[in-house]
Amino acid sequence: MANCLLRRPIYKPAHVFARSITMGKAIRSPLYLASLQLDPVVKTKSFSNTMQRFAFSPVRYSSGGSHVTLWSAERALSLALLGVIPVGLTFPSLVGDTLMAVSVVMHQHWGLEAIVTDYIRPILFGTTVPKLAHGLLLVVSAVTLGGLLYFNYSDIGIAGCVRKIWTTKTKE
Repeated sequence: MANCLLRRPIYKPAHVFARSITMGKAIRSPLYLASLQLDPVVKTKSFSNTMQRFAFSPVRYSSGGSHVTLWSAERALSLALLGVIPVGLTFPSLVGDTLMAVSVVMHQHWGLEAIVTDYIRPILFGTTVPKLAHGLLLVVSAVTLGGLLYFNYSDIGIAGCVRKIWTTKTKE
């Protein structure tokens, strides 16, 4: 309160107070009158000095790159998956299987990366655990992509596997 012009609270205009008096005696209780008080006026030096950042955590600046571009790429990939998966399963080929493997792994990596970023925060776990979690996510994504590509090149592929599962008959 060092910058206050007045040391006592300012009350609402008289016409507001007069209107409350005409409404009855119950409204003129001390609690109601206290609610009529306004906050004290604060001196301002200049507009740029009054707008200051307030945060409990240190300010983190972007390491570069456009997050809008990444967001757009994630949405474009999600939209492309609506066509890639049905076409890849309908017309099995090595190109279709590889395209499905890469796009599904990219989609799961970006989704899990958002989860790791949101829930394994440095403010809760320190700086080491989030870095380890992101590193583990990279390893899991690389191993998943490697396994799917190996399956595509050395076995029947993703579309062939799905077709085989759909045509499997149970033993009677």
